[in-house]
Amino acid sequence: MATPLQQIIERIQQRTLGSGSPGMAIITGLYSGIMMVIMSVTYASFIFTGDLQPFVGAGVALALTSVIVSGFILTLMSSSAHLITQIDDDTAPVFGLFLAMLAASLPLGLSEAALFANLLAGIFIATAITSVVLLLFGLFRFGSFVQFVPYSVMGGYFAAVGWLLLTGAITMMSGSELESLADMRGLFESEVLMLWMPALLGGCLLKWLDSRMHTGLLLGGFVVLACLAFFGLHGLAGNSPQELLQQGHLIGPFAGEPRALISPVTQVAWQDVRQAVIFDNAGSIASITLISLLSIVLTVSGISITTRKDINANHELKVMGLANVGSSLAGGMLALPSLTISNLAYDLHHRPDRLIGFITVLFGLATFYFGMEIVAHTPKMVLGAMLVYIGLGFVSEWLIDGYKKFGAFEYSVIPIILLVSVFAGFLQSIVAGIVAAIVLFVIKYSRINIIRYQASGVDIRSNLVRDQTQNAILQKHGNQVRLFKLQGFLFFGTAGTLYRELLESVNKPENENLRYVILDFSQVIGADSSATLNFEKLAQRLAERKIFLIATSLREQVLEILRRGGLDLSNNAYLLQHGDLDQGLEWCENIILQEEGAKETISAGIFESIGRELSDTAQLRQLHKYLQRVEVNEGQALMRVGDSAEEVFFLESCTASAYIIDSRGQERRVSGAGRGAVYGEIGFFLGIPRTALVRADSEGEVFSLSRKSLNQMEHEAPELAAVIIRYLAKVVTERLVNTTQSLQAVL
Repeated sequence: MATPLQQIIERIQQRTLGSGSPGMAIITGLYSGIMMVIMSVTYASFIFTGDLQPFVGAGVALALTSVIVSGFILTLMSSSAHLITQIDDDTAPVFGLFLAMLAASLPLGLSEAALFANLLAGIFIATAITSVVLLLFGLFRFGSFVQFVPYSVMGGYFAAVGWLLLTGAITMMSGSELESLADMRGLFESEVLMLWMPALLGGCLLKWLDSRMHTGLLLGGFVVLACLAFFGLHGLAGNSPQELLQQGHLIGPFAGEPRALISPVTQVAWQDVRQAVIFDNAGSIASITLISLLSIVLTVSGISITTRKDINANHELKVMGLANVGSSLAGGMLALPSLTISNLAYDLHHRPDRLIGFITVLFGLATFYFGMEIVAHTPKMVLGAMLVYIGLGFVSEWLIDGYKKFGAFEYSVIPIILLVSVFAGFLQSIVAGIVAAIVLFVIKYSRINIIRYQASGVDIRSNLVRDQTQNAILQKHGNQVRLFKLQGFLFFGTAGTLYRELLESVNKPENENLRYVILDFSQVIGADSSATLNFEKLAQRLAERKIFLIATSLREQVLEILRRGGLDLSNNAYLLQHGDLDQGLEWCENIILQEEGAKETISAGIFESIGRELSDTAQLRQLHKYLQRVEVNEGQALMRVGDSAEEVFFLESCTASAYIIDSRGQERRVSGAGRGAVYGEIGFFLGIPRTALVRADSEGEVFSLSRKSLNQMEHEAPELAAVIIRYLAKVVTERLVNTTQSLQAVL
């Protein structure tokens, strides 16, 4: 059932000729503009509080300049017509902290004009640096890298931002800096308590109503009703607005000198600016930049979900970089897309319309020129309640509700970062978050099993086709070979795990006859120097037991890292390297067969194999009529990838191998065989192009059967054709059985 507020929205939409009409776009823009101005005033009063209170009027002007300039550029260039800017709620507390630290770092006795010049210079430098970073991240498509920051670490940052907003709101209301226990006790004195407690209660009420009402309408309605109640109660008590201004209950009065919307940085009194002091607070600027990147990515993701349309984060980073470059040059501060106001615009007007953004900007412009006196009479209590509400939202979403989103391990990062922020400072919490991100990555990645699968030589064979006698020997002695397929990145976390798990596997009773350990690196993407130490230790332990350690498919960059770490493949007779897994398996099999004295028996050729199935030798002689004899040389291709599959090949007196081309364009052998082997039967039967390259390994004789000849055989000698087809079906079935056996070993 629709809430009363939702019903009001629907009526407004109906009376303005539908939700996609220009009239509804204007109404949406006006409401978005009201919200933008309210939030800009709220954050300006938060940033310019305490010792910076005399500059709050200039701060409001800076905030409006920011949202007007950046909002205009965003509306023109953004890929989403629903994005609306505001002074960013994520970075506003850090901006306030930065300016407070900057003011405290300046020499005592500076004139008010010189102090303000340094504040303006600090705002310009922080905004300009952040803007350039946003622009570069967008240009070089680094936006996706921001998403690699663990979500729980982001949560820790935003929970810390929420804490700054809460304490900042109380500081703004009470006038106390809350730097000591005495300051904390002072908050509960009756006169001071009445300054901040109503705002705290109002913020809590807003938070309680938030889940029950539309957020945008709730905030706008609260500001109007709270202002009316504030002035109504004070009017009954006999306090005039002028008296409230003098008593400090309102954010005004603002200084009476005229202000221009555009105040270029060239107008800053740079001769009074202590640039060294500003750059001494580079940590705060870096924090603003980092939080801005996270804020944009989260906002873009959020509005994408709301509008059900993909928004390119890299494009929005470029746009906001340009927008804030313009804002900084015009004398403004940092403004970023607001998820709250953007969602409000979408709720009121689903259809994309850039008129909404332009109306929003025009409302901000009108406020600057005609409404500053009204803004000056905004009660601090109302703005404090807004800050409490927003701060509670951050803390609730990440610190309280975050426990449901993350596991206990991931969640533990959030309170750690928050506690560091409370007791050590926000900048220290940024460092703690970076350390936490690294630790999370190391621990999580170490949990990924570096061994994708392991199998014995009984289950996994080389692609070389062998006769029945050799297969029987390898089946009996295949447990002498153990294959470990590796994956991922080898570093101190995973390399140590590999060392322990491999030795545990080698020491199992069923592996007492083990003589060959193969490590396949084909899916290892990289390694660090710690892998070398573990690899050497492993080779030494295995060599003590006379077990060969064979590395296959080592990428050149991984091999180079191992070499730089001191690994010498020539110094250990039991440490070998082969180009790929197939070569490594074939080498082990050849040694086993050689030690068992196995001699290769001569397989039956096509005529012998078919002859066993025929009762009439005349039919066998007839087979020559349908087969074409071909003499091949070593290295000659019998078929190539993509060729038409019009014939099937029978090896008579040569050997050949089939290769596929991998993603890196390299040939990988998938089978090798000699006399009696068949190639090309799959494509021949299915009528599809060749999927593999088949090349002769030695010179000799090959017979081919074309599709035309088989059709002729089916008409002239159907019994012979049936035998040929059964023979080819048997070949296909045997290969399928072998493939299934290998898959069972690795799955």
